Amino acid sequence: MSETKIGLIGLGGMANHHLRLLSELQGVVISALCDVNEEALHTIGDKYDVKVENRFTDYESLIGNGEVDAVISIVPNKYHAGIIKLCIQYGKPIMTEKPFTVTFEEAAELKKLFEKNPIPCMVGFSYRYIPSFRYVKQLLEEEKLGKLRHISVNYLQQWGSPLFNVPFNWRFSKEMSGTGALGDLGSHMIDSARYFVGEFKAVAGMMTTFVEERKTEGGMQQVDVDDFTSFQATFPNGVMGTFVTSRNAIGAGNQLEVAIYGDKGTVKVCCEQPDDVQVCIKSEGNLDAPFETVKVPEAFYLNQLQDFIEYVEGKSLKYIPNFEDGYENQKVMEGVIQSAKTGKLVVIEEV
Repeated sequence: MSETKIGLIGLGGMANHHLRLLSELQGVVISALCDVNEEALHTIGDKYDVKVENRFTDYESLIGNGEVDAVISIVPNKYHAGIIKLCIQYGKPIMTEKPFTVTFEEAAELKKLFEKNPIPCMVGFSYRYIPSFRYVKQLLEEEKLGKLRHISVNYLQQWGSPLFNVPFNWRFSKEMSGTGALGDLGSHMIDSARYFVGEFKAVAGMMTTFVEERKTEGGMQQVDVDDFTSFQATFPNGVMGTFVTSRNAIGAGNQLEVAIYGDKGTVKVCCEQPDDVQVCIKSEGNLDAPFETVKVPEAFYLNQLQDFIEYVEGKSLKYIPNFEDGYENQKVMEGVIQSAKTGKLVVIEEV
């Protein structure tokens, strides 16, 4: 069996998780690394036996390298578009982090390039690979809930609250991240809704910053992205949606919760309980049916990186978060941003 040679760009905290998972996959070799931190570059390069000449400090050198079959990019948002653009140019498959880009303008430019030279492009909407989410997708396909009426999605974290006194970093910079909670967490909310319900029709949003300054080594730095975003949405199939995300929610660790309501029943999932689904199905003969906890069958467990490797190999995969998903996600976020600025409902097709 031929090997798939992976080049990894970005060796921050998330890289360790990806490297460990990649090392466990059959037929996969980590052939090149890239990071501006040369100490980390050589420490990790030594650990995974990456050739010294395949350890780069600029990402174009990695992308263009002949010993790289596909790229995994784990870098701050500002660099997403540039790396995807180069992968399109060099014809290299890529798994990129979310949000897709910093701005919708970047996404629109990439779409034009992609249509001329398409490549396998997976976007890191990792919650599609939570077993409970995959199980709910099947329940919806089987129409177990009847006609869908509304979806509620909350993604809450606490680390941005003043109590934790988190200093300024790139996630608080519009230049580096585009948005705050919306891009970091809200992009996952949008993808979950598209995965379960379908495309967005219109949105009405509000955004605010709770902690307007954060400490740096030299004093205080202005925060110019959102700590909190909420929006309502409509879908072409008549489903209504409510969405709330915050990095200032005390008591919430990493809490993505989705509830979907239909005429026959309701399902609830949370990423912190990946093996469980709360299900309530009622009928005329059983109006008192309670919620039950359903354990997710083993068949719904799937490694996203394994899916990416198979995608690179040209296999046709169901529900893979691809280039189009990244583009459409960015378009919905742009709609939320425009709505928050104008105070008006924004139709997504008009963005």
